[in-house]
Amino acid sequence: MMAQSKILVTASTGNIGLPLSKALQRRGIHFTAATRDADRAKKEFGFDTDTVHLDFKDPSGFGPALEGKELLFLCGPSATPGAQELLKPLVEEAIAGDVKHVVFVASYPGLMELIEKSDMNFTFLKANFFMQNFEMYQAEDIRERDQIFLPTGAGKAPFIHTRDIGEAAAVVMENPGAYEGETIYLTGPESMDHFRAADIFSDVLGRKISYQDPDDDEYRKEMEARGYSEEYIEAMIAVFGKIKKGQVASYSDGFENITGRKPATLKEYVEENREEFV
Repeated sequence: MMAQSKILVTASTGNIGLPLSKALQRRGIHFTAATRDADRAKKEFGFDTDTVHLDFKDPSGFGPALEGKELLFLCGPSATPGAQELLKPLVEEAIAGDVKHVVFVASYPGLMELIEKSDMNFTFLKANFFMQNFEMYQAEDIRERDQIFLPTGAGKAPFIHTRDIGEAAAVVMENPGAYEGETIYLTGPESMDHFRAADIFSDVLGRKISYQDPDDDEYRKEMEARGYSEEYIEAMIAVFGKIKKGQVASYSDGFENITGRKPATLKEYVEENREEFV
């Protein structure tokens, strides 16, 4: 019988957790997948691994999930208002328990500070905008309206494939001591605005996709008409406002430095996921 894993991967079937889980398996690294649905997780993985039930909204499960774990991969739920507060009890449980090192997809400054002040070792992975956001937030617009509709203006972002984030996280988790105390910036190979992104979608899909460049009020009215909640709309305006304000435009070679290869391009992502947008 295989010994119990000392590694816990949260959000194990998510945009980052799934490619990370597959990368760990390829490297022969035994881990426990935290999931709300073990059968679904194993089906998505395509291989067998230890699982433990974990729901970010149920703190009573945090202690049992972390029991005996020394290395924690922490990634919050995407597009969830109040996610930092949801995760805080999990971080506190990790600090109080056996966890020696946390690899955190660092989206929440309050949690970063909490981790830094603890006795745990840490590695922060910072990756601001995922290529998969086009699937999550723009697939319907691209498919049905031949447009990208986001309030980002002419601001730029170096979109990264979440598979590359998972691969980078696997490298860190294979030898966490080598990355102790580091904040690693992970980006795609090119910082671009959504006009340029729309051109790439047009080239790959073989039809004109335009970027509409709505201001915040236009975006707000349209999303209200589509039935989205005020809380969700304001969260999206705040998130995509970071692009508009030029806060996330910088390219980093962090991915190449730790993996030895170039990150995937947006064109490669669209080619790979073409069926989502036709």
